[in-house]
Order: sequence, then structure tokens, then C-alpha cells
Amino acid sequence: MIRHPPEARMAHIFDTLATNSQCQSERAGARDSIDADLHSLCSRFQKVIASRSEAVISEALRALPIPVKGLGIVRSEFGVTLRLSRIDVSREQCKWLFDYINILEDSLPAPSLPERLEVILRCSMQGCMSATMPLPVKRRKLSILASLMLWFMQRQALPAARLRQQQALLSCLLHEPQSNIRSIWHEHLVWFHFNYARRLIHLENRPQSASYLKAFFWREKTGYQRAIEKSSASRVLLSIHMGDFFGGFRALAMLSESGRQVISLRRDKAGNHGMQHFNAERIAHQVFYHGYQRPAAIVGALRRGHHTLATLFDLKEDFGSTVVVNFFGHRARFVKGPAQLAILGRCQIFPFVCFDQQGRHCIEMAPVIDTRLQQDESLHQGTVRITQALVSLAESWIRRWPAQWKYLPVLPAYFEAAR
Repeated sequence: MIRHPPEARMAHIFDTLATNSQCQSERAGARDSIDADLHSLCSRFQKVIASRSEAVISEALRALPIPVKGLGIVRSEFGVTLRLSRIDVSREQCKWLFDYINILEDSLPAPSLPERLEVILRCSMQGCMSATMPLPVKRRKLSILASLMLWFMQRQALPAARLRQQQALLSCLLHEPQSNIRSIWHEHLVWFHFNYARRLIHLENRPQSASYLKAFFWREKTGYQRAIEKSSASRVLLSIHMGDFFGGFRALAMLSESGRQVISLRRDKAGNHGMQHFNAERIAHQVFYHGYQRPAAIVGALRRGHHTLATLFDLKEDFGSTVVVNFFGHRARFVKGPAQLAILGRCQIFPFVCFDQQGRHCIEMAPVIDTRLQQDESLHQGTVRITQALVSLAESWIRRWPAQWKYLPVLPAYFEAAR
């Protein structure tokens, strides 16, 4: 073997490091370029989606699935929007997406006047959510805009057919005549946007938030205070996407002893979600993101005591692994995480729901759920049993206040048969 002098070996090492550094820099530059291209393509894609009726876009995407894995469509208060998961996109995939957007645009029919007006009204409703005006005025304005938007939707073949189909399904599931369902649909469209407008008040920590929290009508408040008084045990607060649920979480947090730590869950890190305002003046608050932190960290925190897990359970597979339960008489899939974390964390579950009734903002608490496993019961069996108990509560709440549940239009999508 030829042995090089130390100086030569060191020179070789420095040359290798310099070459590696240059390669890494070039790779980083290429990665930044691809990410910039992807961002530009996603912005263009979002503009296409935002410019058309939700029914038209949904039908087009059903016929032409998106070719890039990790890029999907979600329905939010801001309409059908593009969602980008954590993915490592290649230059070739950017080319696929570029071609796909061109094909999608070419496949869309020319927008009719009713569709253009529907889109304008939808944008007006979205703008109204964040506008500065008293909430009663905002609600009246949203009601007028919702009526006009539905009227123009019914003047288009595809949206009208989709509405009839959705309303017929809900009529069967809720055991309500179609005339009632049409009224519920209008109310839902108003609540869908109005509840988000209220949530913004809490998320942005506006001065009105404190007065809204004090205005909650809450029969079980004294009983809840007694249950948690001087208790160092961790607990799990669970609710569904109904009413002013974020305000409800804040109202319950206000009763906690100073220094208790609250854990909440979110799907991703995108955007300024405002969760830092959960109740920062009294408690420490930590946000965990699905796919970024290990569930074991939450379980460990719950077992240490002085922690509260606050989350929502009316979620499907987008938010984690699921179990099969009965929902409106059908086999349905709901996330198992909330029940399983409570079992493993050895915590009681305090389920509650928020709703509006006769002008009052209400919190209603269900009986506490004991999460200890029964004799000879496996973790999976216990998770299914407790998730079923939660889903049965959700069904009863939805039947009582269907218009106030965020996911009412997509209720059938929870069923296994709809997959």
C-alpha cells in the first residue's frame, strides 16, 4: 500500500470536504428552486379552485385525481382549498403538476353568470367572517348572503343536482322531511361562517373574547368545578366541531388551577393558527402536531399529572388511525387517538358540546367517561368501546342541533360504504 505524507493526506481531506460542501450547496440550491416552483404552481392551482363553484371543482377533481402524493383538497371556511402535506417533491413531479393544472383548466366548462355570482357571494361571506362589525350585524349579513348564494346555486345544473343529492341523504339520516332539510342547510351555511368568525375573536385574542366567555350558559359549571377542585390528576377534555367550541375550551381552561399545562392537537404547522392565545394568562399551553411529535410524549405528560389534553374527536383518517364504530346506523370510521391517549394516560374524559339556543351561547357537559380497561379487555377493544361512547354522544348532539355541526354536508363520508 502506498502511504502519502501527512501533508498530502490533509490536502486530500480538505479537497474532499470542499467538494462535498459544494455538492451540498448545489443540492440545497436545487431544492430551493424546486420548492419555489412548487409554491408557484400551488398558488396558481389555488386560484383556479377559488374562481369556480365548489360543485364544479369537486366534479373535475373526481374525474382528474391530483397526480402528486401529499397534495390534496380540503373543505374549510374559506371554501375548497389546497393542502400540502410534508412531501419531498421532485422536478419531475413539478412538471406533472404543471401539465395537470393545464389539463384541469382546459377541462372546466366556461363559467355561467349564476356560477360567477355564486363565487362572488362566497368571497363576500369569507370576507364577512373577518370584517370588523358587531356579531349580530355580521350574522344578519351572512344570512342574506347565504340565501342569495343558495339561490344562484340552484340556477346551475351541477350544483343544484349535488344539493338535491346531499339533502336527500341528510333527510334519510336525520329522519327529517326535505323541506326541513332545506331550512337546516341554509342555517348550516350561516353557522359554518359565523362560528368561524367567533373563533377568530378568540384566536386573535380580541378584547370581546373575555366577555363572550363570561356569557356562556353552563348548567354543569358548579359540578365541574367540584370535580376538578384541588385535583392534580391529568384529564382529557373532548368536544366536536359545533358552536363556539374554541370558546368552550377557553371557558373550561379558565377554571383550571394556575400552572396547569394544556396540550392541544393540530394537523399541521401551516399558517398563524392563533393557538398561543388558548388561555396564556393562566396556564401553560403546548401545541402538538400530527406526524411531528410522538404520542408517547403526550402519554408521558398525562401520567405525570397537572396536564389537560384538549382536543376534538369528530375526525376521520386525515387526522390519524381510525377504528370502526356505529354512527347514524352505519359502520363509520373515527380517529382512535383521543380515546387511546386517555386510556394510556390514565385520565378521565370530560366530554362537552357548545351550541346556541334562543340567543344564548351554551356549554353542555356529558357524564365523565372512565377510561380504565375492563377485565380481560385489550387496548384495542377498550379504544373501540370508548370511541363508540364518544361517537354516540356526537350523534345525539348532531340530531339536536344539526345546522351547527361543521361537517354536516359531508356526514355520509364518515361511513365505510362511502369509501
